[in-house]
Amino acid sequence: MAERKSITTKLAEEAPTEWWDEVMERAKTIGDKRHIEHWNPRKAAKALWMLAQGNSILGISKETGLDRQTIRSLSWRHTDTLETKRKEFSKSCALAAEEFTDLIFARAQQLHENPEELAKISPDKLALTVGIMLDKSTQLAGMASTIIEHRKGTSISDAALIIAEARARIANKVKVITIDAELA
Repeated sequence: MAERKSITTKLAEEAPTEWWDEVMERAKTIGDKRHIEHWNPRKAAKALWMLAQGNSILGISKETGLDRQTIRSLSWRHTDTLETKRKEFSKSCALAAEEFTDLIFARAQQLHENPEELAKISPDKLALTVGIMLDKSTQLAGMASTIIEHRKGTSISDAALIIAEARARIANKVKVITIDAELA
């Protein structure tokens, strides 16, 4: 049975030669032979490629076998390259998102024109889509997507104390009324 590789592995194996060139160039300028750029430049290039794609340090560590501290150090030494590449990946993802948004609108139009097909889609999927689209629209408009409200008021222990005091006052009034009635 053929071994299946994860998408990140396939992407990392297809890292452009510019990553290899970057690692080799940085290895020359660093000069410290203990850095991964010297002793394993291919793994360094793979880890950098995965970092630029937004993979977690833990995920890269599992994929490459590199220690997490080694990956962090590699990312610190190559910050300039990673920032440039992340912007490139971000642009590619934005273009893909734009293309898929157009497809969603086209599909919505098709569903609008065909009630039988629309009836096959569960309301929870439609609600989820609407929720995501609204969240993104508010985010793009610069509006707050999360509102955190802090309220000051009586705590539960304070409320319990107030209730206990009220009960005591009522009990005292009942005793006073009872005593008054006996005297009359």
